[in-house]
Amino acid sequence: MVKMIKYFLIILIPPIIILGNFNYLIFNSNYYQKLYSKIGVYETFGNKEVVNEATNNLLGYFRGKNKLDYNFYSEQAQLHLKDVRELITLANNFFVLTFIVALVSSVVLLAKSHRLFLKALFFSSTFTLLAILALSLGLLSFFDPFFLKFHQVLFDNQAWLFPAEDNLIKLFPPTFFVAFANRLAQNIIFTSLIILSVSTIFLKKAKR
Repeated sequence: MVKMIKYFLIILIPPIIILGNFNYLIFNSNYYQKLYSKIGVYETFGNKEVVNEATNNLLGYFRGKNKLDYNFYSEQAQLHLKDVRELITLANNFFVLTFIVALVSSVVLLAKSHRLFLKALFFSSTFTLLAILALSLGLLSFFDPFFLKFHQVLFDNQAWLFPAEDNLIKLFPPTFFVAFANRLAQNIIFTSLIILSVSTIFLKKAKR
């Protein structure tokens, strides 16, 4: 039973690491502003306030706090962003559920065996680290085909295909998603390394 909980944790922790970092980035308005400056979005619109207001409006929409600014986002963008919000909500709900189950499992496992808990952290973080490194290396060469297939799988309509002059595309050009994916991978790797290092240190202490 105890070993089953350990294996269960090994399965649960990687999506927690990945989705936790995803939620942190996607709702981080400060990160958006820094990235906008880096990739030239502010220059595209020529008005920093318009860009920031549109972004805050979108993040509020994703949180269910407000409606989209219909003066900024086109009808096609509204349709697509509704689909995106549903996916983000689904991912967030899955993260919360997984986190709660993992937390309960961790408490139970800690009560039974600190060593097995540390091993679960070690193996899950190692798996996450290797998986993200492999995926990152692949995306460096095949980001565009991956991005295309990603949208084809997740969206059952063509609303995500925008003309270049659409405000949504100007706000989030392809370079935005490349930079976002890179930063997400870096954060996941950093989180995994911390968990891996901490679990390794305590496992070595437990052997003494």
